[in-house]
Amino acid sequence: MQIINTVIKASSTFDVNAVTELYTPNAVVADEEPPFSWNGPTAGVQWISTVEKTCKDYKLKNFHAKIRDVSVYLQTEESIYVVVPVDYTGDIKGDHFDEEGAFTFIFRLVNGHWLIKSQVWVARKGM
Repeated sequence: MQIINTVIKASSTFDVNAVTELYTPNAVVADEEPPFSWNGPTAGVQWISTVEKTCKDYKLKNFHAKIRDVSVYLQTEESIYVVVPVDYTGDIKGDHFDEEGAFTFIFRLVNGHWLIKSQVWVARKGM
């Protein structure tokens, strides 16, 4: 959960440095913001940069992420599958912004370290 906490926090603080070493060489990140997917070891950095740009474009202020209780967690010796419910909140032009959804993470054990192989966001409105 430490890596997940780092990624979610970085997504609301736009801290690309926090995620630079967290993804596999063939990682895939998918989200609802164009271009919708990012690939490779810098996928997380590219995704957070896109989230930051989107927030600036929409003038989204006080952007915050809150992780809710995880109820799906499966692990083998070399892989982890986890679904992480997250609420994003903030303010857009005086109105409250709230988006609920979940990230599905798949981790792989690479040279003794857990790294993100895939990270997919699905907003509740898309379920």
